[in-house]
Amino acid sequence: MIKKFNLARRFDETRELYFEYMQDINDRETVNNGYYTNCVEKYLQNLSGRKHALLTNCGSNSLLLSMMVYNIGPGDEVIITNFSCPASLTFVKTVGATPVYCDVDETGVMDPANLDGLITDRTRAIVATGLYGDMHDHNAISSFAKLHGIHYINDAAQSILASKDGNTSLSCGDLVTLSFAENKIIPAIGTHGALLTDSTELYYNLMHLRKHGKPYRKAPFTARGLNGVPEEDNAAQIYCSTHFIEKWQKRRHEIAEYYDKEFTRRGVTMRPHDPEWNTHKYVIMTVDPFRMQQEILAEGDVETEVQYPDAFSDLPNSNIFASQCLTIPLNAHLTDAEVEIVTDTVEKVWKKNNM
Repeated sequence: MIKKFNLARRFDETRELYFEYMQDINDRETVNNGYYTNCVEKYLQNLSGRKHALLTNCGSNSLLLSMMVYNIGPGDEVIITNFSCPASLTFVKTVGATPVYCDVDETGVMDPANLDGLITDRTRAIVATGLYGDMHDHNAISSFAKLHGIHYINDAAQSILASKDGNTSLSCGDLVTLSFAENKIIPAIGTHGALLTDSTELYYNLMHLRKHGKPYRKAPFTARGLNGVPEEDNAAQIYCSTHFIEKWQKRRHEIAEYYDKEFTRRGVTMRPHDPEWNTHKYVIMTVDPFRMQQEILAEGDVETEVQYPDAFSDLPNSNIFASQCLTIPLNAHLTDAEVEIVTDTVEKVWKKNNM
């Protein structure tokens, strides 16, 4: 079977370094928020150019902490994308705030042309989410946030390493949220998250919120927060991946460029993507993605995934994405022969279903 993520192959490549790190964790006898957490945070600071980086135990908690640090809650409104994974919605509802949905553009990211009609006197923040490896329009969203005096949060869980109009994804926003998992550009077997900011005040407040209001023994107790403390074994997985990311990204872009060329030549409809995307997910547009998923598996023994089959509300572009998107394998451990099988199988099944 041709796998979506090829976790086993990735582990084979990284196991020697990872086991070295695991032995070191046991020698240090620190399992939370220790040496490897610090290594990842320093890596993210250097990668992003941001003053502060704070690792968390999952991307969902990073998003939730972004609401808590700005004291957003009942009576407040937060503008979010109308199409994404459920985590892009639930963090707003968890704090009791009201999500206000912005439709997406032709690539699937928040369309700033729709923002003017969404602002009210209760709007506290806008959360711009990169999707499928594309970055949102930072210039337009930043200008909108400044004009209306609201917080600008950049959900870069899928857009890390992407750029747009001269802006790198992690350099944008008052606060950046990230996540790491088996399907992310910087992968881990489990899930972890991070927050980036240039504000020292936000950073120290987030440190308290990340650990039930008391980040270390001598810190004052603020009696507010959650269990968002990172674990050293997952931090070691992330740090291990950072040593391979340049190689992996080169391969991912090679495969994506081949898909672009071949699907264009063969008449298969793809999701448009920015030239500076990060290749996070490769999407084919089809009239019935669940049926096509089954047929591709039967025809070529190829795993695919129907991403986000529900939009958060009834908006036109979001509905198109929710009803038509099918993600095909794009990972650094695919062989050339497997890429050919994926391409041929997708073409055959797509034409059967869409022509």
